[in-house]
This record gives sequence, C-alpha cells and structure tokens, in this order.
Amino acid sequence: MSDTPPGAQLERTQLSWRRTLVSVTAVALLLARLAAVHLRDLAAACALAAVGLVWAAAVALALRRMRSVATPIGRELPWMVALILLYCAMGTLLLVS
Repeated sequence: MSDTPPGAQLERTQLSWRRTLVSVTAVALLLARLAAVHLRDLAAACALAAVGLVWAAAVALALRRMRSVATPIGRELPWMVALILLYCAMGTLLLVS
C-alpha cells in the first residue's frame, strides 16, 4: 500500500502548476526586458503587448487547471503546447532581431 495520503497527489499537481506559473512569469519578464532593451519603440511596444497577451493566456489556463485539477487534461493540453511554442517563437524572434 502507499504511504501517501489520498489528497497528496492533488496537492502535488497544484504545486506543479504553481511552479509552472512562476516559470512562465520569469520567461515573460525576461522576454519583456529583452524587447525593451534591444528593439525600437514601435517594435518594442508590439513585442511587449504580445508577451503580455501570451502570459495572460498561460496564467488563465494554468489557474483554470489548478481549480479543476481532479479532471483529466483533455482538450486543454493542445492550448498549453501552443502557448509554449508561441513563447519559444517569440524568444527566438527577439534574440535574432
């Protein structure tokens, strides 16, 4: 038998979503700083708006998953993958420009 209490798995899952939120926020701040330092005014404003929009969507999705942690991921997994890929693309574009 397992020594962990029945609610421990749900708590670990919620903690992992919190760690994900911290990571997403750190990446958003780094991308925003990179855009503000290395891009011109209009391009920096567009990049900051895009970073903020993707960050807000990732936070909303993660918070929704934390509230409904007992249900399987289902249709939300492709959205999280799409947000992660969008983050990678934005970081690559900011580094190249």
